[in-house]
Amino acid sequence: MLRVITVLLGLIMVVAVSGCADAAPPAPPAPVAAVVDADDSPAPASGLPAERDGPPTATVTPRPTHTSVVTASPSPTRRPTDLPTATAQATEIGEREVASPTPEATSAPIATPTPEREATPEPEATDIPTPEPTAAPVAAAPPISNLAAYAGPGVPAWIEAGSVGLGTPLVAVGLDAYGVPIVPDHDAAWYSLSGLPGMGENVVLWGHVLRFQSAPELPAPFERVKDLGVGSTLTLYTGDGVAHRYVVSQQVWATPDEVHYILPQGYERLTLVSCIGDAVITNGSVVDMSHRLITIATPLR
Repeated sequence: MLRVITVLLGLIMVVAVSGCADAAPPAPPAPVAAVVDADDSPAPASGLPAERDGPPTATVTPRPTHTSVVTASPSPTRRPTDLPTATAQATEIGEREVASPTPEATSAPIATPTPEREATPEPEATDIPTPEPTAAPVAAAPPISNLAAYAGPGVPAWIEAGSVGLGTPLVAVGLDAYGVPIVPDHDAAWYSLSGLPGMGENVVLWGHVLRFQSAPELPAPFERVKDLGVGSTLTLYTGDGVAHRYVVSQQVWATPDEVHYILPQGYERLTLVSCIGDAVITNGSVVDMSHRLITIATPLR
């Protein structure tokens, strides 16, 4: 009996050992390095070309438990001192460089002698005649002893402006039947509906500036009134010999319808009215001018 039990135990151990031998897994194979060619590597996501130096890099297929990566030793990098130096021959540094040819020496230009200029004789001094000064126009002296023949006491009788040679008697005038101011042909006039000198109102005078074809030898009384400047002085004599002095303050171009210049102003001034501007011609004769020159003078204190 004891022997039978011993045989059975031995059979059970043999079977158990045989089962363990059948269940053991085979030994894993040795890892094999997988070589990946660098030419088969995918392009970078940025699309820029990858720059390569040296042989392709070898990688090892990873095992389930750990990864072994074998990298190839990089090729030595060029040092700045190893860069080739440009010489007279072509040298490749990215692109071919060609040595610049050495310029040939040129001979210096020969200086050309400058011809000497001949001395120009100085012109002989000549006597230039000096023009004689032209005498300024002289105003006619007022006939002090006979002013009453031109006007009554206090009434304008004579106007004088020595700077332009003006000196002429005055004739008192008014308006014609049509209300148009009367202008004498060859005399200056005092507008009788205006003020009197020294009475604090507007004293108005007028006269022609062009000579008449029928009497070209007679000067126009206000021919040179346009030459009066601001600051020029005028002297107005009354029939009783009293002199009233005025100084020009302004000259204005006005149209013929601007009659307010000859109306009362509320203060004393002397107003001279003459023609100026473009000529108005009728039947070949100048009958008027486009504007009126208003010369305004205030009392000289």
